[in-house]
Amino acid sequence: MREITRKIVRAFEGRQDLIVVNSRTDGQSLWLFDNRIAEWRNDGLWITNADWDSVTTKERLNGLTGVNIRQQRGVWLLNGRYWDGSWVHVGDWTNGIETEQNANEPEFDTTSEWIDEGYSEPIYSVFHTLVESDIQSVEQKLNESGIPTKRMESDTDGVYQPNYFLVVRPNDVEKAINILLNN
Repeated sequence: MREITRKIVRAFEGRQDLIVVNSRTDGQSLWLFDNRIAEWRNDGLWITNADWDSVTTKERLNGLTGVNIRQQRGVWLLNGRYWDGSWVHVGDWTNGIETEQNANEPEFDTTSEWIDEGYSEPIYSVFHTLVESDIQSVEQKLNESGIPTKRMESDTDGVYQPNYFLVVRPNDVEKAINILLNN
């Protein structure tokens, strides 16, 4: 972590005023340049990337307690969940409103990594194709068996044909593979 981030975050989290180069805080809000990227609200810490998915924005936000932003295939993940950069409560993965629908949404691990041949399959992928429409029947079969699924697409930046994956929860991998192999 850069010293600028360390100083400005310490002041912000300590509710103190400070200006350091391109960052400032009044103890209530944190700005990078003139963009408010974090603020304290009654229910805790809220953050945004202020429509700037820059390395510096990510670095400042990552300095905050409870914030872990990483980038996967050009998309930001906040605390392990895809995030569009809009205002979110750090303690929750929604915009501060926990709904029954997303409270019951299963967790999917979609981790993959860059290898010489391109991106590897997501860890819990049980189906892969180059034709997106091929996923629908497999997805339907698994969903009818009570296995939630998530579609993923590899980001090729237009260089290669995208790969499409069907991912299941870690606990459902063996059951999903058995269903697909036996049908």
